[in-house]
Amino acid sequence: MKPRLKVRLFGVISFLSMAGCLAFNWYLLINDGYFYLKASGLCPVVAMISLMLVAFPSMAGSRPNRGDKKSIVVPLIAGLIGLALGGINFYLMDSYHR
Repeated sequence: MKPRLKVRLFGVISFLSMAGCLAFNWYLLINDGYFYLKASGLCPVVAMISLMLVAFPSMAGSRPNRGDKKSIVVPLIAGLIGLALGGINFYLMDSYHR
């Protein structure tokens, strides 16, 4: 199997597992009244990094070069978007009332 295909497959599997974790966390909140704090904040970050691996498989396992700005900017943007989504998700879960 080609290395880029392996990276994309890993990205899809990890994205689906993080989406399942978020769905389970919301299920717990709606039905049982509690949720996992760390999962509500970190799952969106890992999901965004997973989508970055699907979109840019060549960036997996490579160290950033001094002249290559793309290898620094893309993971930084994906991480910041994931942190923002995690914060929004935590706020929505924290302010949820039956």
